[in-house]
Amino acid sequence: MKEVVNVAIGNKGFTLEKDACQALNDYLEAFRSKSSAGVQSEATMFELEDRIAEILSIKISAERNVVNVAMIDEITAQLGMPDGTAYTRQSGGNFQQNQQAGPNGYYNYSAGYAYQPGPKKKLYRDVDAAFIGGVCAGLGHYLDFDTTLLKIIFILLFLFIGGGLLLYIILWIVAPPAKTPVEKCEMYGLPLTAENIERFTRRR
Repeated sequence: MKEVVNVAIGNKGFTLEKDACQALNDYLEAFRSKSSAGVQSEATMFELEDRIAEILSIKISAERNVVNVAMIDEITAQLGMPDGTAYTRQSGGNFQQNQQAGPNGYYNYSAGYAYQPGPKKKLYRDVDAAFIGGVCAGLGHYLDFDTTLLKIIFILLFLFIGGGLLLYIILWIVAPPAKTPVEKCEMYGLPLTAENIERFTRRR
């Protein structure tokens, strides 16, 4: 029987095996030491812990509610380091950085996982590039379409058909604004890695 500890990750409580807790602490410390976010490093750490908590919430169940070291290894391999390098745990509790993670996925070198595709895009309003509400910018990211052309299309619809304004308002209501680093990754279709979380935290 393994010793377990109760910890708070991203304001959520989890039960971890002791070696899993140590593995997670080592990863967070290594990430903090490599972070280049400066005064915003704490905000990056909060976002990172929230993402870890979100993944753990999906992985655990009523039948398997204790987090083991294999789960932590998989999560840290997926997230990687803030400079884009992969991160795996070696036997004996020592960690090392490996090759660059793929642009739309990751490798878990210790477990031999194959390349994983990145997440699908979600429709958000891009408030960082907004002229009015960020609808066209967000729609452009979602469709891989030029934002300027989308604005012209909306204007033409408004002038000649009259439905452009109504369509814009509907999209404004339906599409939420991308505010957090996780939402911005989803908007661009980027993998939810530590590197991307830090990048969007610095842009705030």
